[in-house]
Amino acid sequence: METAMIKNRYETIYPKLVNLFSWTVDKRVLLSIAGIYALGEKGFDAGRLREVADALKKRSGLFSPVRGQFHPLISALLDASGEGELPQEMADDLFEKQEILQGLGFRNTIHSYLAATLLSDEEGEARREAIAGKMLFDEMKQRHRILTSDDDYTFAVLLGSQAISPSELAEVMHQYYQDLKTRGFRFGNELQWMSQTITYGNAAFEESRAEKASEIRNRLKAEGLKVKPLHYPAIGLLTVFHVEQSQVEHIVETAKALSEMKLFRWYKEMALSAAIQSVLMEMTTGEQAAHIGIAASVEQVLRAQQAIMASSGAAAAAAAASAGGGGDGGS
Repeated sequence: METAMIKNRYETIYPKLVNLFSWTVDKRVLLSIAGIYALGEKGFDAGRLREVADALKKRSGLFSPVRGQFHPLISALLDASGEGELPQEMADDLFEKQEILQGLGFRNTIHSYLAATLLSDEEGEARREAIAGKMLFDEMKQRHRILTSDDDYTFAVLLGSQAISPSELAEVMHQYYQDLKTRGFRFGNELQWMSQTITYGNAAFEESRAEKASEIRNRLKAEGLKVKPLHYPAIGLLTVFHVEQSQVEHIVETAKALSEMKLFRWYKEMALSAAIQSVLMEMTTGEQAAHIGIAASVEQVLRAQQAIMASSGAAAAAAAASAGGGGDGGS
């Protein structure tokens, strides 16, 4: 997608989201929601999104994790993935899927609802995917007890079904985590997510993938872009899809253009995220996706990434506000 078109979509969609959900929602969350529509194929319909949001609020309790800051985000994820379903049916389906996860031991948090959006619409298949996700999560927890928490639910569910052996896949993730750490990636939750995304489509450890990820990061930094930990999972996906030099150049061009917009003035890290995701979206609809056989589910990966990034950004914003700080953090 051309950079000018992306800018135009953000400028058109964002004010409508503010009108829909008010200024009380963290701007990082609204920018992530805008990205779901600006970078995706489904057009933005404020009336439809409002119906989904109302249905979700009606279905959830007063203290449900899908209320508050993340109510608009979950609503947008449902709206963007829904095809022909009534809003109330979509809300009911989400809660039924989340109940499957909760019954297996997943905690009742925003992340279990995010993971629920990735489950199949067929009950038997959804249960199988949920069980596979829980098995992988438990194996991840054994290797990284402190790091592994509910914010890993989404990728555990997404990747669990590709694991012939959850133990072996978790070990490969651990190998990537250790390898990437030696290459200068900052250790923490974001690096753990990256070690998960980089296994997508290939559960075997490949040192060349870690090398490629490091190369992509260095190329972006060489162009003057600030690569932060929140970009790590998306860089993992760029590695999976064998990003080419011309595509990296397009990321750089788009990131710089978006960062000059008033919308991204204080959130330049979100501009780079959007630029990466715009290229990923294009890569998942062509021969590269078909070649490794993952075109059908990659849109879910991108949405999961956007959702996790938004929730992390909102949490960071809340912490900075309570501490009286502001601006960007990390490097």
